[in-house]
Amino acid sequence: MPSRVLVAGARGGIGAAVMSALAAAGHAAHGVDRDGIDVTRPGGAELAVRQASDRLGGLDGIVHTIGMSGRRLGDGPVTECTDEAWAEVHRVNHESVFRLLRAGIPALTRGGSIVVVGSALATTLADDFLTVAYASAKGALVPLVRSAAYAAARSGVRISIVAPGLVDTPMAERALSDPDIARSMAALHPLSRRALEPAEVAAAIVWLLSDAAGSVTGAVVPADGGWTLR
Repeated sequence: MPSRVLVAGARGGIGAAVMSALAAAGHAAHGVDRDGIDVTRPGGAELAVRQASDRLGGLDGIVHTIGMSGRRLGDGPVTECTDEAWAEVHRVNHESVFRLLRAGIPALTRGGSIVVVGSALATTLADDFLTVAYASAKGALVPLVRSAAYAAARSGVRISIVAPGLVDTPMAERALSDPDIARSMAALHPLSRRALEPAEVAAAIVWLLSDAAGSVTGAVVPADGGWTLR
């Protein structure tokens, strides 16, 4: 298990669950969020990596949990999505991963693992979740992470994606408060038959950080309650 981990997007939801899981396992984690260091902005990723490395005495792992829904900006089906939603969702959900990978890989000087949170919506659609900007931004993480993983493998650095279904976080509040969507949870998640808890996704992330996943890189791990089996 990496003993020194930077968690980007640590304030709530999956990021907070990862922080708790790492602490429970006795590992040191440094969390950043946009209220302190915003890795979605130029220079933010470099600052976060430098600060975490200085505080922890080096880095063995990095987790990117930052994400946003573009609904309020006009994300939706392709014929309805606004330019603002497209640009902002891609900036936050895709470009920030590129920035953190670029800054973070060289900091893992003794190898280690980077885990990025993707989404089941990258590969599987549902009527109530037709958000083209979000789905395409999360989908674009796959070639980004695979390319980075291939280049970093010679340095002993592993990079993979955890792709959740609908997780009970503040970002999902709108969806989970919709009675029709709430009634569809069992169909959307045939294994869990409910929305996932952040801790369940965090468990998959912590596994990918660990030595137990030492042969895994460039993977997309579905922690989705069976969503992508449909």
